[in-house]
Amino acid sequence: MRTLRVLHVIGGGDTGGAMSHLLPLLSALEVAGADIRLLCLGEGGLADEARRRGLTVGVLPMDNPRDTSVLRPLRRLLATGPAEMEATIAGGAQTGRSALVRGARWDVVHTHGMRANLPVRLAMRGLRPRPCVFTTVHSDLYLDYASPTLARAYQTIDRVTVGFVDKVICVSDDLRSLLVRRGYPAGRLLTIYSGLEGLAQQAGRRRGVGVPPGDPGDTGDVGRDEPRAGGTRAPRIGTAARLVPVKDVGLLLEAAGFLRRETLDLEVVIVGDGPERARLEADAAALGFGGAARFTGQISDVRSILEQLDVYVVTSVYEGGVSMSVLEAMAQGLPVVAAAGGGVSEAVENNVTGFVVSRDQEREDLAAALAERIGVLLRDPELRARMGAAGAQRVRERFTIERVAKATLRAYERCLAAHGEVF
Repeated sequence: MRTLRVLHVIGGGDTGGAMSHLLPLLSALEVAGADIRLLCLGEGGLADEARRRGLTVGVLPMDNPRDTSVLRPLRRLLATGPAEMEATIAGGAQTGRSALVRGARWDVVHTHGMRANLPVRLAMRGLRPRPCVFTTVHSDLYLDYASPTLARAYQTIDRVTVGFVDKVICVSDDLRSLLVRRGYPAGRLLTIYSGLEGLAQQAGRRRGVGVPPGDPGDTGDVGRDEPRAGGTRAPRIGTAARLVPVKDVGLLLEAAGFLRRETLDLEVVIVGDGPERARLEADAAALGFGGAARFTGQISDVRSILEQLDVYVVTSVYEGGVSMSVLEAMAQGLPVVAAAGGGVSEAVENNVTGFVVSRDQEREDLAAALAERIGVLLRDPELRARMGAAGAQRVRERFTIERVAKATLRAYERCLAAHGEVF
């Protein structure tokens, strides 16, 4: 039984959910015994983080998503294999382990995002023998671009070229259903959820699980911490997201505004950065939050912030997958209040690990409904603790990176078997 040789391809500048899904998966696939290589089209944050992890990563220069000069070296790399990867990439920009078998070809080529999908599909035309080709869809392409025209064009291109792909992995059932409605062949689509790594080390880390928000022992540190009389602090809710329109973080502020008008003194913590930040800060000021609304910017250790929250809130218009930030919050023992949209309700079990509120209502009613559910949790520490514990257990049972790696390897092996390869 020989080692499975797999090449993953993605844009080097991709960050956010794709990066937090992909890099732990590559590490887990290596642990499972596969020979995993990562090719980044262009330098960027993902390529840098992959190097820090010790993954085998190469970079092909690509100035923009329409840079066709990448096609020739990419085809050469796809036609060869792991042993030739270093020589194929300009400048030998490859790092990581190198257990190479000269002449061996790729068994699987797996792409992520339009910057990688289209070049690989074009470069693969007429290639024989051809590896199994996989693509993971992480989000709704219509919501990934500010220009509706560009979004429609990319969605159309992706759909009409999907014939070059053996299997399309969707990170939620909702996303799979969405693609079926848009004309993707159902037989090529399968769902494999994202997963978290290092869950054993996270167990029981969060301070304040099962205690009232004002417990003196839960002082926290999210930029400032001003205890109230008696050494307590205000209840604290928050979210971690890119500050872009699809995340609709303004809805969180509106819901918190309802609670503050009900005289519930609380703090809001927003982790992340993006083009919406200035507007959101202005909205928080207009709602009278003052220092009670804290914008941390982008931080590497989100878990340290999650440990100091009492309720996690997600207000996205649509989440393609189950949301890595939601899984992180649940793993930390936080109950989650979510506006239903995409795969989030596949992670958050309504009335068990938190509350899921329908988006099928006017915005003011939606904000009020979210506020009501958040308020229920903030006023009931026992309910918070019970839902938080149920969420942590759900993540450990269903959303581990080891589970994701096992399902991914199984999908690879089934595809190769259909090609006449046996492992």
